[in-house]
Amino acid sequence: MFKRAVSYLLLFLAGICAGALLMHLRDNAPLSIAESRQRAIALLSTPPAKVDSSAGSPFIQAVKSIEPAVVNIDTVGKLAMRDAAGMPFLLNEEVRGKGSGVVLSPDGYIVTNNHVIEGATRIKVTLADGAWYYASLVGSDPQTDLAVLHVAAKQLHAAQFGDSQNLQVGDWTIAVGNPLGLGSTVTVGVVSALNRHNLRLGDGRGLTDAIQTDAPINRGNSGGALANIAGQLIGINTAILSSGPQGGSIGLGFAIPSNTVRKIALEIIKEGHLPGTPGAAWLGIEFSAVPENLAAALALTPNTGAAVVRVLRESPASMAGIQPGDVLVALNGQTIKGINSVAAFIHKRKVGDRVVVTIARAGMPGLITRTVILAARPEAIAAQP
Repeated sequence: MFKRAVSYLLLFLAGICAGALLMHLRDNAPLSIAESRQRAIALLSTPPAKVDSSAGSPFIQAVKSIEPAVVNIDTVGKLAMRDAAGMPFLLNEEVRGKGSGVVLSPDGYIVTNNHVIEGATRIKVTLADGAWYYASLVGSDPQTDLAVLHVAAKQLHAAQFGDSQNLQVGDWTIAVGNPLGLGSTVTVGVVSALNRHNLRLGDGRGLTDAIQTDAPINRGNSGGALANIAGQLIGINTAILSSGPQGGSIGLGFAIPSNTVRKIALEIIKEGHLPGTPGAAWLGIEFSAVPENLAAALALTPNTGAAVVRVLRESPASMAGIQPGDVLVALNGQTIKGINSVAAFIHKRKVGDRVVVTIARAGMPGLITRTVILAARPEAIAAQP
């Protein structure tokens, strides 16, 4: 009797195993085309599952704040060049260019890079909503590579300025511009470094006190916005270092700090004149922050002075005997606190003004004074055919 019960049990277990095996084989057998089609239709007809997107909301909100203030700029003009002395001239060759700009005020003032509009005879500004206007040049400052345009428009979305002085390495950055003429494009990175000095760019321009970012920036981004995580303007994108003359982003982008942009744009708008017209004074110097070793050698207090990197030929500074390597310590008795204070001082002067320049020069005891008579900034002129 016991053996019979065991036999029944074994048969029962064998049946269960056989059934499981058959079910397994059936489940792993290919579906018919009709069954497969129905299952695919059911899957694709199911709405996507909702996910919590709050982690990305700071970037989304920042872009919504800054992107409408960024414009595309198209230019037609003569090819702008500079000679060995840094003097501008134009070739008799029509060129078309693209860049970006940022709306400063609802009533049509826009900031961009000077190199974006240099030599342009026609400037077209396209807003984020697609509306476009021809722009007039209010004024420019090649020293800081900034220019202010104006369009006959109202109720524009203006950027909110942030304080570039409060930036820290590692802060989020958002770059918005018109790379390669594609239209509004947003990229994200961080502040890689601050106060980059003496950057010599391939087109002959120099850059000082720049913000370095790894947010991808490409040609056409020039003049566009660099914003913080709050969507505030912290810089104007102006240059990249790349692997070649036509190279793209390798994570080395540079922007003019927003505090510099605000000061220079304010001066240009207040003066309301074009460069080279009466009132647009010119010193003829390229300067940078004073290197620490030079400041120590000249016994200068921290953040004092502006180092002369280059003196343009036949400029007011050259005629007054100012030399590369000098440090401007004071202008008309006012202590110089960095290159921004030099630019602000000159912007307030007129052609023909006399300026007493106090200089510290390596190897010379004490301070030197020179009197400079400011001249009009030279305009680019067309080269003779």
